Amino acid sequence: MKEYPQIDMSEWTLVGGGFNGEAFVSTAHPGLMLKIIRTDMGSAQKVEQEFYAAQTAYQAGLPTPKVYEIVRDGKDHGYLCQIIEGKKSFSRLCADAPDRIPEYATMMAEYGKALHNMPITPNEYVIPMKTLLKQALQSSALVTDEQRERLQALVDAMPETRNYLHGDFQPGNIILAGGQHYWIDLGWLSQGWYMMDLAHLYKMMVEDSIIPQVQDLTHMTRQQMIDFWNAFAVAYTGTKDIEALNRELRPYAALDLIRTNYLHHMDNPQILEFFKARITQDLS
Repeated sequence: MKEYPQIDMSEWTLVGGGFNGEAFVSTAHPGLMLKIIRTDMGSAQKVEQEFYAAQTAYQAGLPTPKVYEIVRDGKDHGYLCQIIEGKKSFSRLCADAPDRIPEYATMMAEYGKALHNMPITPNEYVIPMKTLLKQALQSSALVTDEQRERLQALVDAMPETRNYLHGDFQPGNIILAGGQHYWIDLGWLSQGWYMMDLAHLYKMMVEDSIIPQVQDLTHMTRQQMIDFWNAFAVAYTGTKDIEALNRELRPYAALDLIRTNYLHHMDNPQILEFFKARITQDLS
């Protein structure tokens, strides 16, 4: 494993953080932001995944901040990237102005469709979604043999599309600044069928909206998250029957949960039992 340079944290000021990382800025390094990834996600291998996936997207012309260098802070790793001045995530915009949730959801649908219509060439850091799902299903202890067989058939039936998937498609991972939007946190960037990104958003904004930590992550109440999803669903798909779309997405949401646990494994027995129950519910 490559040894990355140690960064002098005394030069940097903490400006934000989430479940797995922290963001810093420095007057000594204008125009740059330092993102340090914490917990098990801060290993060199996982930070390399996010860094090189983001680099792939930037070089292909996707609107995303430029990344510069991988660094470390003790045992944790991170990277330097372009700072976007005056940015706000769509989550924060919705929290600050709940009456504009339909507007922001419609904007995310527009930008999401543009993302999902861009072709991408896979590499070792951008794996096709079907490949990833098959790997996750093969090793998952969250499903019964019958569920595994059913979900495998669902994966096999997916269209062979060659377009971008964000992988963690949610309103906290798209920012707005100066009338320009940018996609961020691209560690799960993939290639494949747009329905998997939609399933991820549905799972978070509807199924997971009951979880207080998820509400904290989006800065929205449960009802606001559901309202965001409903407006997004209409704008993205043109559906007049959101519940029918939700039913269609639930098996894919089960796949997304299995993929998420594969990429960021949880050992807590209570959480794993919750995951199993959610998968059974989505497949019922």
